Amino acid sequence: MERESKSQQDNFSDNEVIKDPSLRYMAIGLGLIILIMGYLTLYVDDINSFFSDKKEDVVTVIDDNNSDVLLENSNMTDEEVRGSLIKFIEAFYNDQRKGYFDPPSYFSPITRTYYNYHNLTYSRLKEVHAKRKADFKNYDLNWIVSSLDYDRINNELIASYWAKVSYIQASRNVEVSADIKFELAINEEGKIISLREAEMQNLIVSALGSYSDSTSSDEAEYSQVLAVPEKVAEPSSTEPIESANSEARYEGKLYDLANVEMAPEFQGGQTALGKFLGSRLRYPAGARQNKIQGKVYIGFIVEKNGSLTDFRVVRGIGGGCDEEAIRVLRSSPVWRPGMANGKPVRTSYVLPITFQPGN
Repeated sequence: MERESKSQQDNFSDNEVIKDPSLRYMAIGLGLIILIMGYLTLYVDDINSFFSDKKEDVVTVIDDNNSDVLLENSNMTDEEVRGSLIKFIEAFYNDQRKGYFDPPSYFSPITRTYYNYHNLTYSRLKEVHAKRKADFKNYDLNWIVSSLDYDRINNELIASYWAKVSYIQASRNVEVSADIKFELAINEEGKIISLREAEMQNLIVSALGSYSDSTSSDEAEYSQVLAVPEKVAEPSSTEPIESANSEARYEGKLYDLANVEMAPEFQGGQTALGKFLGSRLRYPAGARQNKIQGKVYIGFIVEKNGSLTDFRVVRGIGGGCDEEAIRVLRSSPVWRPGMANGKPVRTSYVLPITFQPGN
């Protein structure tokens, strides 16, 4: 019987090879897993949501009807907003002082206003800025932090501040200084959408170059001003000095040199003006004794007939220097008047005269 069993086993092993079906099932299972993972990777953004029946509400990131949700500074205190503005403005001007001007860093894609140019793209913004920079040499801007004021209007911050600005304008060969109030608008993304000059005061535009002459041992310098502001610094004296013709200020429209075709001029030009002042001015004894020196700015009007009227001290130094400067200018011969549209016009003028003892 053992021989028969052994004989059957030998026959079975010779004729058939038994295959294990578990390997086949394992291969099919792995294939299905790979297919499922591939599908989930390619077509499902959130795998957890695929296995969950819970549906979440869709959150609207930008709502045109309620853009205030994007206004991050709405949750900030006034002090925090002010501090952020100070850092932003200081960084903006610091970069410009270093010669860095990259519009995307500070400006929105379309800038509504930039120094009174409207709706500028990045490329146009850079072009306008480059032209201004090319014409403004030695540009110096110091903004007054204490003057910073701001308001929130919808999703914008409207900031304003005063700055002392000075530069040399190459195209006109003049030196310009003024106090300028800037208005800066920033959107919800923290980008500038508007930067403009809202107001200007104490504007002085002086020609480059000076003229000197001497009277005895004294030395004086004279430089002619080519433009006059509508708003100037307060006179040093409480009452303006009366003009030779008090009614002249009412005789027609008053122009400044920015609005005339030809500026008023002393007969004979600037050289003749320097000689005239040098021959007439006397350094006041009181100013000499008290060592008072500096530049006196005298404003006046050149009338249509070339006469000078409405003298006033724009900025004085006292010690009798202000009165001496006006005394000499009152004795001036007639000038060539300013011209606009081919006709003589009344034109504002400011003349700075430097009083300095000779060596």
